[in-house]
Amino acid sequence: MSFSSDVKDELTEVRLRRESDGQKLVEGYTLASASLKYSREHRTWGLHYVSENAVCLGFVAKLACKAYELEQEMWLNVHERLNARNTELLLYGKGIDALGADSGLWSFDEEGGRVFELRLPDGLESEHGLRAFMRGVFLACGTVSDPARSCHAEMVFKSEHIASEVARLLTERDIPPKITKRKNLFVVYMKNGDTVEDFLTFMGAGEAMLAVREHRMIREVKNNSNREINCFFANAEKAAKASAQQIEDIKLIVSEVGTDALSEELYAVAEARMANPEFTLSQLAGYLGLGKSAVNYRLKRIAAIAEEIRSGK
Repeated sequence: MSFSSDVKDELTEVRLRRESDGQKLVEGYTLASASLKYSREHRTWGLHYVSENAVCLGFVAKLACKAYELEQEMWLNVHERLNARNTELLLYGKGIDALGADSGLWSFDEEGGRVFELRLPDGLESEHGLRAFMRGVFLACGTVSDPARSCHAEMVFKSEHIASEVARLLTERDIPPKITKRKNLFVVYMKNGDTVEDFLTFMGAGEAMLAVREHRMIREVKNNSNREINCFFANAEKAAKASAQQIEDIKLIVSEVGTDALSEELYAVAEARMANPEFTLSQLAGYLGLGKSAVNYRLKRIAAIAEEIRSGK
């Protein structure tokens, strides 16, 4: 079972404190996924839904039938060749015109004919109504990635206008998503961890939000640990290269001109470096009882003498 399925299961269990909340959820689900279809069997027009999540579809069907006095027919399709299955739902009855109009799928002209122009439903000014509507939209066309792997949430729409309107509603609640086009579809998505958490919280998926937060914290700890380890090894490699160069300089001086070329101060540092090639600059300074800057200065003087020898001066 995917994390998205877990999120949707949690959303279907959110308590609907008002009857209007159930209606707004149905409106969101319908606007995001339903299409008008004629049923020869029932000799009437109805709203047709297709979903991979039978639980969500059954949940929405129950709310819709209660709010609009509808009939329902649900069936399962299995695609053996594609190794896939989905559930289809047909809602029909005398309240179907009202459901379509309330959801924003159509309106009616002066003569009572349907006018197909997608729009957001009315009544989204209230916070509880908008939360319920957004739950319905997500149940219809939303997914959330497994937080153990990445942090990503998205909703996929056929209409660019509805995608833009949903993005606007979220942005007004300080949950700013982005929009991209994927073939002929429009995707409202969130990749920022804080935004995904806020989005899940807004819809009422508190357990899912905590799961996302937990995995984000784990990734942050791992990333910090990796950065510290990488920094340690980088510094160790840098120190090893510097030590090797310093030893090479000291050997060159001794072999070409002897230790007389080194003052007492430089000789003490050179001797300590030869005896402790693995020491960092700080460790070498501690070993000599000197300051780090003093040891660094003397090593640079040794390097300068070695360079003069190399250049024939």
